[in-house]
Amino acid sequence: MSRKAQTDSGETKRGLIASATEEFAEYGYEGASLRQICSKAGVTTGALYFFFDSKEDLFNSVVSPLMSEFPTILATWIERDLAVICDGAGEPTNVEELPDGLAELLQQYPLVPKIVLSNRDNPVVKKYLDSKVDEIASSIESRVSKKKGQDSDGFSSRLLATMCADAFIDILASDDDACAISRHLTETSAFVRGGLEASLKR
Repeated sequence: MSRKAQTDSGETKRGLIASATEEFAEYGYEGASLRQICSKAGVTTGALYFFFDSKEDLFNSVVSPLMSEFPTILATWIERDLAVICDGAGEPTNVEELPDGLAELLQQYPLVPKIVLSNRDNPVVKKYLDSKVDEIASSIESRVSKKKGQDSDGFSSRLLATMCADAFIDILASDDDACAISRHLTETSAFVRGGLEASLKR
């Protein structure tokens, strides 16, 4: 394949992903039209299936760049407050700037949080979010059980982990500027710490 053909191929794929991002953001996964995506990208449906196996495969290409990085950012954020509450280490989260890497991701994929929020039950989204919720819940449960010296049924840990993930996505999808995102992340962090403290006192 020539360099020009490779360039054209890459541009076509990027154009389809850009068009799909707009379509999924406006209509959601179920309402999005592959024909409309192709029309906006200026290609045929045959071209789309050259790059993507299915609508779900295209959706995955839209959300996975942010979603693959999001869990690490979320886990780092939660781990800080876990250390404060359970280990007495450091200061509580007081986000004056966005967590490391988040600003760059939001600048590069501004519509993806909205797509994720409106398609929370999509298998692609669930795979990323549910696996990270499980990890965070396990981390919370381990810290709390160690601190209390006894095991629990894990309900509070799972509840806090789910709240964190959902709140994080909701904030990113709803807020338009970095200052608002930072402020709301700090407020959410305060709720999480309150929940952790309540779990430790029970």
